[in-house]
Amino acid sequence: MTSRQVNKEMSLKLKTLVLSMIAAIVNVACSSEAPIKNDDAAAQAAKCYYDSLNNGRYEYFTDMYHRQERIPDSYREQLVANTKMYLDNIRKEHKGISEVRVLNCKNDSLSPTAEAYLLLCFGDSTKEEIVVPMVKDKDKWMMR
Repeated sequence: MTSRQVNKEMSLKLKTLVLSMIAAIVNVACSSEAPIKNDDAAAQAAKCYYDSLNNGRYEYFTDMYHRQERIPDSYREQLVANTKMYLDNIRKEHKGISEVRVLNCKNDSLSPTAEAYLLLCFGDSTKEEIVVPMVKDKDKWMMR
């Protein structure tokens, strides 16, 4: 075999190797799974609770805190009153809440907790992003 034939054969093997590597890379890139969508059930629950607050359901909003059964009645009454004052203050300062939007939800992979990111849109066109700590208890997301 001449050196020219050897070079030609080596060149062919190199091209085959490079094409095989490119094909393998494309195959891996195209077959990778889509990113896992973050479960936003906790954020949807938080939105529901803030929507209920906006509709004047102060007691329901207060009852959606985790371990509500451990709170004495007198303290629960204070929480309901504080919740009502909070919404009254928003209505005075910002003309109320016009919309509650879910922005994001970050779930803890090791415990049944999450952080729900909500956007409160007010009647005066201002907005406020809030973080609602959530915990899952008996298949229901509750505020912490």
